[in-house]
Amino acid sequence: MAMGFGKGRQAGRPVKGGVIGALDIGSTKIACFIAKPIHARNEGAPQLKVLGVGHHASRGVRSGAVVDIHAAEGSIRAAVEQAERQSGVTLKDVVVGISCGQPQSRTINVEVSIAGHEVGEEDLRRAFAIGREKLPGQEREVIHCMPGAYSIDGNRGIRNPRGMVGDSLGVSMHAVSAATGPMRNIETCVERCHLDISGRAVSAYASGLSTLVADEMDLGATVIDMGGGTTSISVFFDGKLVFADVLPVGGNHVTSDIARGLSTSLAHAERMKTLHGSA
Repeated sequence: MAMGFGKGRQAGRPVKGGVIGALDIGSTKIACFIAKPIHARNEGAPQLKVLGVGHHASRGVRSGAVVDIHAAEGSIRAAVEQAERQSGVTLKDVVVGISCGQPQSRTINVEVSIAGHEVGEEDLRRAFAIGREKLPGQEREVIHCMPGAYSIDGNRGIRNPRGMVGDSLGVSMHAVSAATGPMRNIETCVERCHLDISGRAVSAYASGLSTLVADEMDLGATVIDMGGGTTSISVFFDGKLVFADVLPVGGNHVTSDIARGLSTSLAHAERMKTLHGSA
């Protein structure tokens, strides 16, 4: 999960030697993973060792949003407690996957003058500050805000402009935001389970990071993750997320259509969908 430049809590990084708790609040299932980073010698990014997994049927959540805060709290507690029992670890905070609040993906382009000198950290901070002023207002919260491509004097495709010389520096920032109300309800449910939120990640972004390799991200790939109540879409190019969206339609809607069309129960419709859906 990526650190961002936007306002709001971002997807956090664990303290070295600590554990990571990840909580995915879905419409049909709530899952909790507890993992520990393992730092191998002569390697960059640490590997993760899964210590415990918990999952529970989702109650009080519809299309990724909380509709019954007490029922949702109970489901979250059950999933977290199961993961804690399996791992022998008591979580204090978690990174939460977000699919509610109608996430919106937006690209913000900024250009600042560098007057012919080398690009330094101060120039980048100035460009990011201008970009943050263009972010959504109080009705939406920024979950991710990541720098994308850079340009010097209109020459695009620059990945690291530090030390380069030119008259103008261009920065393309990609921001993903969600409506504040649904986000607050998710946070309230988690906090009522005596957990702090160390970070947040849009489910579409997390799905892409978990399934794509570096070459696929560089060449360009679209990931579609169909859940019970939502379907997330993420597009990667040049190694970065360039678009993300979550649609309030999922597998439950297919089951419901089958049940209505064949005048059968939801349980029978779900079984038919599972057995014959790929035919």
